[in-house]
Amino acid sequence: MAIDCMHEPRRQRERWDQIAIKFPDLFPAASTQYYREREIELLGRTVELLNGKRVLKLDLWNEAVNTRILHWMSAAGATCHGLDVSHVTASRAKAGTNGFTVIQADMRHVPFRDRSFDLVYTIGTLEHIEEYREALREIFRVLKPGGLIIAGVPYKWDPFLRPVLVSLLDAVGKYPYSPEKSFGQREFAQIVESVGYRVKEQTGLLAFPGLIRLMELFLLRRKVKWPSLFSLLLTPFGRLEARYAWYRAKGYLLVVVAEKPGPVTPL
Repeated sequence: MAIDCMHEPRRQRERWDQIAIKFPDLFPAASTQYYREREIELLGRTVELLNGKRVLKLDLWNEAVNTRILHWMSAAGATCHGLDVSHVTASRAKAGTNGFTVIQADMRHVPFRDRSFDLVYTIGTLEHIEEYREALREIFRVLKPGGLIIAGVPYKWDPFLRPVLVSLLDAVGKYPYSPEKSFGQREFAQIVESVGYRVKEQTGLLAFPGLIRLMELFLLRRKVKWPSLFSLLLTPFGRLEARYAWYRAKGYLLVVVAEKPGPVTPL
């Protein structure tokens, strides 16, 4: 069934629609706020100025039920567009917009002209499709020369063993985001470079035990909220991740910042 979903966009869309219909809003969760803060720090380190930039985000799960990071980028002055394969996810994201464009489409067929964007941001998305190289080529096409891609995928060697936990949950049918591929640092950098990008930086996000996040979300889906407890559990990891690059690099999400070669296109 997983293979069919990856090869048939319609079935994949329907599956994500079913997930998004019943999924609760995770924005109030302490682990979601941790995630959002780390995303903001990542953008602050890697993008000189968002004001005036044209930004494309793939997908819109975070805008629908999670960190609302595209809302933050829009408020920072970027002209933002978001794309998602799921009608329901796109609709939920659109309901909470504050000035960005929402499009229902497949990231393997991005409905924008060549050289349209200064930045493409995709965190926790590419790993869910088999044709991730095709999606990376589409991103390359719509980026302006000198434009950046910030792409995050699960880190295969996460020291907190989240990929192992995901595999166990998936094996018993308790992981809603399956299929999900994880990557090694060199492996993912080589994939990105093979498309034509120039890798500028490798870093990471969410360097804390994934079990904390999964426990909080498990309770949230059952309407049990303990934000103070989970915030306390996450505080030491947040301090380490904000301060030390070597620690960030061990996060659950492996992040590559890469540039499309060529002269920078004036805004």
